[in-house]
Amino acid sequence: MSRQRFMAKKIILKGIVQGVGCRGYTARYARIFGLKGSATNLNNGTVRLLIDCDDDKIISAYVSALIQNPKGIMFYGKITDFEVNDYDGKITGDYVF
Repeated sequence: MSRQRFMAKKIILKGIVQGVGCRGYTARYARIFGLKGSATNLNNGTVRLLIDCDDDKIISAYVSALIQNPKGIMFYGKITDFEVNDYDGKITGDYVF
């Protein structure tokens, strides 16, 4: 019997996402959703999130909350686009939550 391997998600946030509190903002919403992961500023101006979750519905709700900010969490930027992909690696980054 084979076991399906757990996959994390890699989310790339685009827009005004660096130098505006985005990593802390994503961590606060992650805590609300009970998620663990990391956020890293990339050289191309995006933010990469590695989220230790393979549930597409939870990831979709999390990304939706990041874009819509229903809790009114302080965030000085604006997420204008995103990409979500499966990720099969170590959860590391410069802002771990």
